[in-house]
Formats: sequence, C-alpha cells, structure tokens
Amino acid sequence: MPRGQSGVLAFLAADPEGFALLQLRDAASGEPLTPARTASREELCQVVGEIEQSRSPRWVMLRTSPWLELLTSADVHLAKAHVLSLAQRLLHRSPLAAVRLPDIDLENPPSSRDTGGQGALFSAPVSGESLQELVNMFAAQLQAMPSDPAAFKRLQLLIHAESVGALIAAEMESAGLSWDEHGHRQLLRRMLGERVPDSVRPPKLAALAQQLGQNLQSPGLNPDSPQELLRALHRAGFAVQSVRAWELEQIAHPAITQVLEYKKLSRLASTHGDAWLDAWVAHGRFHPHYVLGTVASGRWAASGGGALQLPHSIRQVVRTPEGRTFVVADGRQLEPRILAAMSRDRNLQQAGLQDDLYQWLIDAGLVKDRNEAKLGMLSVIYGGTSGGAQAVGAALKKNFPAAMDFVDSAARAGERGDGVSSYLGRGCPPADERWMQAQRGTRDEASQRAADLAARSRGRFTRNFVVQSTAAEWALIWMGHARHLIHQAGWSQECRQVFFVHDEIVFECPTGLAPQLAEIIRHAAALAGRTLFGEQSVSFPVSVAITQNYAEAK
Repeated sequence: MPRGQSGVLAFLAADPEGFALLQLRDAASGEPLTPARTASREELCQVVGEIEQSRSPRWVMLRTSPWLELLTSADVHLAKAHVLSLAQRLLHRSPLAAVRLPDIDLENPPSSRDTGGQGALFSAPVSGESLQELVNMFAAQLQAMPSDPAAFKRLQLLIHAESVGALIAAEMESAGLSWDEHGHRQLLRRMLGERVPDSVRPPKLAALAQQLGQNLQSPGLNPDSPQELLRALHRAGFAVQSVRAWELEQIAHPAITQVLEYKKLSRLASTHGDAWLDAWVAHGRFHPHYVLGTVASGRWAASGGGALQLPHSIRQVVRTPEGRTFVVADGRQLEPRILAAMSRDRNLQQAGLQDDLYQWLIDAGLVKDRNEAKLGMLSVIYGGTSGGAQAVGAALKKNFPAAMDFVDSAARAGERGDGVSSYLGRGCPPADERWMQAQRGTRDEASQRAADLAARSRGRFTRNFVVQSTAAEWALIWMGHARHLIHQAGWSQECRQVFFVHDEIVFECPTGLAPQLAEIIRHAAALAGRTLFGEQSVSFPVSVAITQNYAEAK
C-alpha cells in the first residue's frame, strides 16, 4: 500500500500497438480506477488535458520525452509529476532509501523510434515502457522509500520537486529564449570579420594569430594548440605553468593581452559563432535541451548549445520583442543562507533572517567589507585557504561554530571515503574501491602524498556538496512554486519561464504584467524556504530585474 500518498495517479506509458496508454490509479491503494485506455498521437493532448482538468492527478511517466514535447506545444499544463527515471537515480544514491534500487542510465537514454517521418518531436516512445512495467517500477520505488515519516517526507519532496523540474525543463525547451539573431550576426561580423567556412579561421582571428606569432617570435604559431602556445610563451620569456586565462591575467604585458584577446575571440567563434546560430536559434528563439539527474549535486546540465554558459558578450543579443520583457531573478547570498538553515547555527540563522546577510556580517564587526564577507563565506563552504580567505574563515568559524562543524564534518566524511547527502536526501556516493585501495596502499612518501591530496580533494567536494546540492533543491522548489502561482493567476501562456542557471531564473512576459510577476517570484522564494526548512526558515530574498535585454539584468 502506498504510504504518504493521496489523490490520483495517472500512468502514461507506451502503447506497443500504437502511441500512448493511460490508466488512473488510486494513490492510497494502488488499485486501478479506470481501465487502461489508448490514445493516438493526435488524441493525446486532448485526453491528457481532460484528465488534468477533471482529476488533477500526479502524472507517472518513465521520462518526459516524448510526451512533454507534444503537451507543451498544445499548452497542456501538468501540475504534478513523478518521473520514474529521475526517481530511480535518486533512490539508487540516497542514504535515506530503505532498499538500494538498481541505477538507471540517465546519461544515455534510448532514442525514440521515429514514426511517419515526422521527426523527433512526434516520435513514438521507445519499447520497454509498457504500462505494467511502469506500475511495477513505481511500486518498487515506493517500497524503497524510508519507513521513518520525516525521512519519507523529505525524499518524497525531492522526487516531486525533481519531477516538476523536468516538466519545467521541457516547457523552457519548447518556449525557447528570445534571441536577436540579426544582432548576433552583426556582433560576429564586428568582432570576427566576414563569415568563412567552419574549417577556416575568421579574418580578424587569423590576423591576430599572425601577430601573436610575430610578437612571440614563433612564426606559424597555432594559438589554438595549448602545447604550442605554452612553448611559444616560454621561448618569449614568460615562465607560466599553463595557458589558462586565470593564470595569464596575472601578467601585465601587451603580448599576454593579445593572447587573452585571441582566446576570447576564439571561444566566441567556436561556441557562439555562425554555425552555433544555424544549429540552435530558429525564428528568433534559442531552444536548448536541459538534462536533469546527471550532475551529482543536482545542478542541471545542457545537451549541446551551451545554455548554462552564456558569456556577457553574448547576453546582449538576448532580447525580447516589443511589448514583452524579461523578469530576471536570482537568489541573494543563497549558499550561506542554506548553510545557516541546514546547520541550525543560531548566529548564522540570525544573519540569514536579514535581507542582506553580508551587511549583517559587516555591522557585527566580523568582516571589514562585502568583499571580505563573500570571500570568507565561500572559503567556509568551499574550503578555500588562498589569499586572505583563511584568516577571514577563521574569524567566521569562531562566531559560527555549528555551521563550521557542519561543513567540516562533511569534509571529514569525504576524506574517509564516506558518502554525504543533501538536506532532502540526494546522495553523494561513497568513494569507489579503487580510490579506497589507493588510500590504503601507500608504500612510500610519494604515494602517501598522492593519497593525502586525493583525500583533501574529495573532502572539499563533499564539504561543498551538502550545501550546493541543497541550494539546488531550494531552486527546484522555488521554480515549482513560481510555476504553480503563475498558473493559478491564469498567466501560464503569457508568462513563461525561458531560462534557468543554478540560482537564476528568467521569465518572459508582457511588459504590463512584469511588476506582478516579480512579486509572484519573490513570494515563491519565501515559500520555497518554508517548504524546505519549515516556518522557522531563514529569509531567502531574491534580486529581480525587469529588462528587455538580458545583459542589463546584472
């Protein structure tokens, strides 16, 4: 019998003889409420829309594809979901799970089989997704849920939030991000010169490469080769360890400035050049494909298109059409607030109740300025010790002992090879046997140093994981609340979420609705804190910008 469930489940599965098979089941008993019914590709949106309106079920599906491609194109809204593939990964890794379920391959999902030659959007689902298989998979997942009511509630919230995140990802992919393609082409011509075949360097980049070769006394230099460029820099007297931008930026010299300029333009040409525009922007919209569940911390990835890495030079061409605007919101000082809530450190929670946590640290005399406040908190969370981070971190450790003990404990677990988890139970698995053997098999000083380095590295990862993964959970719940409130207001078609990266969400809406939408987003952030941490949650303020140009949001 399902525990902690109420209402109706709507299973959406592949029909081996057609397109889709649907069945309603009672969430409390698991018993069928209706016979299974088929729906053709042409009927699916109407059938699903009618069920959503009349029963408001939680939709149980293996993956969102191909269902959401069709449903979002017809503006069919699903309020709740349980995406079995994402839940399986969570339950496989979560230390809260009562049973360790087999993992599922989220990185390489099977391709849909194309029917009727109408392309991926209208593909039929892959085989192996029968109704009974989905029912059995759901039942196994339910059995794997923890028996402790509090742990059950947390893990269930994580599964539901991750599943709604998958719906949001599909909706964003369908809506696309407003893009000034003409302005982008003009930008490329101005910075790179006339368009050339993909295998040829753009004119301005080619000229800069030639100048670099002359200035570094390396005629014919290929600056795109890190090895060649490093050798050329050494010959020219620059004792650098690598050609990474962060290292070169420490050197004030005209030749190094040229190298950095070349790297910037080369990156533009390769990641957001004409070929990228041809592949990813259509009819004034950028349609990236978001991937959930593959990053250990719960952050999203993107399959092609570089959706999560839009440089500022490109953001200037992310513009809305006349009469519409972006509403861009991001969580303020999110990770320190998450740490305050998780660790229950009273002093840090007091700071987290303020609208500006960093200013509280300054007023309390713990740091000199905002720079030091940010440096100190990041050093605490990420384990940084460079520059002044160690001294500031020591001061914060003295004033916030519970918070520091919390992240220190996560670091020690990582150094031992143990796993850790987020607040809701997303698991960071223990180290594998190879790593453990390397820790145990130290025969000399060199192998001991390597083992110690690996342990410290893993400790920094787990230290960060417990905070970053919980911040990702807050962001999922924030987006879920915003989506629900927008739908309640009747604005689902006018106000659409079009972009998301870490703790920033971007909506596009009619200009006249922007102030009301901004208030909804702020309210959703407060709700997310209370949903995750209860009524005593710290404050989760968000910065909101209303602008037609994404580059002006920051």
